Amino acid sequence: MQQFPFCPNPRCRWHKEAPKGKWAKAKGFYTTKAFGRIQRFQCRACHTTFSSQTFSLSYYVKRPIPLPDVLGRITSGESLRAISRNLSVSLRLVTNRIDRLARQAIGLHAQALSARVSTDDICIDGFVSFDGSQYFPSEIPIAITAHSQFVLDFSHASRRRSGSMTPAQKEKASLLYARCPLERGAIAQSFRETLESALALQPPSPHRPFVLITDEKPDYRRVLHRLEAFRNQTEERRLVHWTIWSKLPRTIHNPLFSSNYIDRELRKDLAHHHRETVCFNRNVANGMMHLALYLLAHNYLKPFRIRAPRGSRPGSHAEAAGIPASWVRQFAHSLTGGMRMFLSRLRLSATLKRTWEKGWKTPGKEKTEYLPKYAFM
Repeated sequence: MQQFPFCPNPRCRWHKEAPKGKWAKAKGFYTTKAFGRIQRFQCRACHTTFSSQTFSLSYYVKRPIPLPDVLGRITSGESLRAISRNLSVSLRLVTNRIDRLARQAIGLHAQALSARVSTDDICIDGFVSFDGSQYFPSEIPIAITAHSQFVLDFSHASRRRSGSMTPAQKEKASLLYARCPLERGAIAQSFRETLESALALQPPSPHRPFVLITDEKPDYRRVLHRLEAFRNQTEERRLVHWTIWSKLPRTIHNPLFSSNYIDRELRKDLAHHHRETVCFNRNVANGMMHLALYLLAHNYLKPFRIRAPRGSRPGSHAEAAGIPASWVRQFAHSLTGGMRMFLSRLRLSATLKRTWEKGWKTPGKEKTEYLPKYAFM
């Protein structure tokens, strides 16, 4: 009989770790059009029934499509409509598969971070795009290591449009903002969440301070100075803030090179962040799923340096950041074909959990995002 590592029921005592013996018994079969005849099992502790499909990325799937193909297309600049046309499937199906891949990537990333063995300076900068309309710009702070270009965490904030506008544009903006109020201080809050996540992953030690590199935006300094870890720092637990003039040349010698680099990659590789495009985000929660999938695939699947001789440098950004090669291989294997990640078995940052649960709000949309029941398991 097939054995499983744990019970899928989050309330079961064997959910975190099952005993070595036969803790599940066979409980008949059921048939699906997509996968044929599948055996059902039952947990001896909580009596929950499940099958091998419960642990699969294709759980509840009615029409299988190749997930590696979807991953390659979404990270190579292909729009959602183009993917649905080329695969002859609906747009809703493509979005569902991207959600599954993004949750899998988030879970694998959270597990791999626990095995990280090195530290680095941290760059945080806001990537600017827009959602639904250019009257609703978004700022996405991304925490990325300075030397290995390894993305740790990210957040999102919607703000009002800035810059010069015609009288007609000003009138339209005032009507939109009256109908769609935005959260005050969202940019500072998103930066704070990203910074706190980076601090939790890499706290200062007597041997190495926490070095934060940002541009000269006043909000960043204000948030940092209000942070408890900054106010209560000691000689053995130091936080260093290094500010960089934003008009410096964006070369590899710029201390903010990693932030500038990931901005360029996002503009180049994600269709809804291209300049002057019609493929902009219509839905913030879906857009953050796409972003999570791209950034985490970048961490573990993209070569650290393309032109480096084989074996002379780390194979991926994750390895350069101190993630063991075995974890990188596990990510590559499990992202599209491994055991499904369970939210109840993960420790996620507040921002990654919000991305998983599609909790990001779209300006002007009051209805909460639909989330399938299996996403809460």
